[in-house]
Amino acid sequence: MLLCGILLGAAGCTEDTTGREAAPDGSGGGGDDQPEYDYVTVEYRKWQNGSFNAWSTDGSSETRTVAGMNRFTPVDGYAGTAWGGRLDHGTPTSVTGTEGFFRIAKIDGRWYFLDPDGGAVILHGTQHVRPGSSDEHAASFASRYGSNDRWSRETGELLASNGFNYISYGSNRIERFPDDMRDNLLEPGRQRMAYAENLYLLRTFMWDMTANLGYAFEDGTYNRLVLAFEPTFADYVENLAREKCAAFVGDNRFVGYYLDNELPFVAYQNADDVRGVELKHFLALPDRYRGAREFAEAFMEQEGIASTGAITEADREKFRAAVADHYYRVTSEAVRKADPQHLILGSRLHDWSKYTQGIVQACARYCDVVSVNYYARWQPEDDFLANLVTWSADKPFIVTEFYVKGADASYQGRPYANTEGGGWLVRTQRDRGLFYQNFCLRLLENRNCAGWMHFEYNDGYGGTSDSNKGVVSVEYEPYSDFLELAGELHRNIYPLIDYYDAAR
Repeated sequence: MLLCGILLGAAGCTEDTTGREAAPDGSGGGGDDQPEYDYVTVEYRKWQNGSFNAWSTDGSSETRTVAGMNRFTPVDGYAGTAWGGRLDHGTPTSVTGTEGFFRIAKIDGRWYFLDPDGGAVILHGTQHVRPGSSDEHAASFASRYGSNDRWSRETGELLASNGFNYISYGSNRIERFPDDMRDNLLEPGRQRMAYAENLYLLRTFMWDMTANLGYAFEDGTYNRLVLAFEPTFADYVENLAREKCAAFVGDNRFVGYYLDNELPFVAYQNADDVRGVELKHFLALPDRYRGAREFAEAFMEQEGIASTGAITEADREKFRAAVADHYYRVTSEAVRKADPQHLILGSRLHDWSKYTQGIVQACARYCDVVSVNYYARWQPEDDFLANLVTWSADKPFIVTEFYVKGADASYQGRPYANTEGGGWLVRTQRDRGLFYQNFCLRLLENRNCAGWMHFEYNDGYGGTSDSNKGVVSVEYEPYSDFLELAGELHRNIYPLIDYYDAAR
C-alpha cells in the first residue's frame, strides 16, 4: 500500500511494509481474538532523597508500543499540511484564536490546534533548541559544526525527519530564535515548525525587584506568589508583556505564550508554607508584603473566618484558588492587551499544583490551554486525565515536560551521573523510546490532549548537571534508537487517533 503526501516533513510516496492492510479506522488485520497490546516491560530507577532506588518494573510491565498493537496497522506517511496537520477533519467547533494564526478547536469531540493552513494538528516537539552553554558543548559544537548556520540546518533537518513539529528557544528572558538560525529551524525543507516561548512574568518581576523596588525578594522565606499582590506588579507585567510580545506579533509560526513555569501554588501534601500557597502564611507576612497580607485578611472577612484557629482544609483550598485566580487574571489580561493574535498556554503546572482542582480551574478560566509538567509517573494516570478534562471545562491540555534518562549516556566515554532533573533512569536509549511511545499513546487516548513537548533537545553537562535529557548528546550525536521510536509514533499520530476514537 502506498501513502502519498507530507507527514511532518516527509515528502512523496512511501510504502507500508507491514504486510497488513489497514481498515478505514486505522485498525489492522489482527482481529478481536488477539489481545489489543503485546506489552513490553522496561526497568527503571527513581532518584529519591538524594540517591537512586533499586531497579524496578513496578507499573511498567504494561508498556505500550506502536509495534505491539495487534489491531492497528502502522503507516509510513500521512497527507497533511506543512505543519503536520490533518486536512481530513470535520467541521471545527468551539474555535478560539485569530484566523491565520494558531487556534484551538474541538473537532468531532476531540481537541486540536488549528494550524494557519487550516489543518487540525497535535503539537509534539522538544524544547530549548539551541547550542549548549558548557565548555564541553562549545568544544563539540566547534568541532562538529563551526557555525550557527550549519548547526541549525542540520538540527532542523534532524527534527523534521523524525516527525517533530514544535520547538522552543527557551531563553529565561524571552526572545526570538536568532536570525542566523531562525529560518533553518522553523522552516526545514518543506516543513514548517510551530514554536512557543515562556514570558516568565512573575519570575522576572522577582528577578528585577532590586532594580525596581530597591530590595531583593527573600526567596525561600516567602512564597513567590505574594509578589502578585505588590502594588507595582500589574503595571510591571503589562509593560513587560508589551516589550516582549512585540517580537512575536505577526508571526504565524508562533503558537503563543506560557505565562510562567512551575509556580508554587501547592506544596507536596500541602505541607510547606513556601512551596505552596498557605492562608496562615499570607496572614503573617510583614509590612513589606502588605498587599498579599491584606488580600488574605479580606478573604478571611469575606468567608466569615473568625481566627486562624478556625481555618479549615476547605478554606485553605479556596484561598489557593483565589490566589491563582488573581495571578491568572492579571497576567493574562496583560498578555492579551499586548498581543491578541496568539494563544495563552497556561503556566506549566507541576507536582501537586496540577492535581488541585481550584488551580486548574483558575488556569482554564483565563488561558486558552492548560499546560502541565508531568514527572514521577511511568505513564499518565487515568483518574488524573479524567480530572483534567472536567476541571479544564471546555479547554484542551498539553503536557509541556516529561522524559526519562538513559544509563548508557556518556561524554568521551565517561558515564553521566544522571542525578539532575525530574526524569527517572532507564537502561538504554531504546528504553527511552519505549517510555516515550507508551506515555504518548496513553495521552492520545484522551480527546482533550492537544499535544506534548519532550524535555529537551540537548543533554545537560557541567558540574552536577550531566544528564541525559536530550535527543542529542553533549557531542551533538543523535540518539538514533530513541529517535527511531519517537519518529514511528509521530508518523502515526492521526491514524492512532482514528483508531482510538473508533473504539469509543
